[in-house]
Amino acid sequence: MNREAVPLIIGIFAPLILVAFIALYISGYDITVYFRNINLIYYLMVLPFGLGLLVVVLWFRRPKD
Repeated sequence: MNREAVPLIIGIFAPLILVAFIALYISGYDITVYFRNINLIYYLMVLPFGLGLLVVVLWFRRPKD
């Protein structure tokens, strides 16, 4: 997959997923109840690893001069 396709795919699927979540919420399905059952400490533990992984991916995708 080329580099130009990734933003296009994200640009197409992000609004679709957001609208799907809103439609589910309006129809009575509360998706956030699953996230509320997870303790806050797990979010705080995963956040630094996720940010570190993002930095590593961006570092290696940087054009080499």
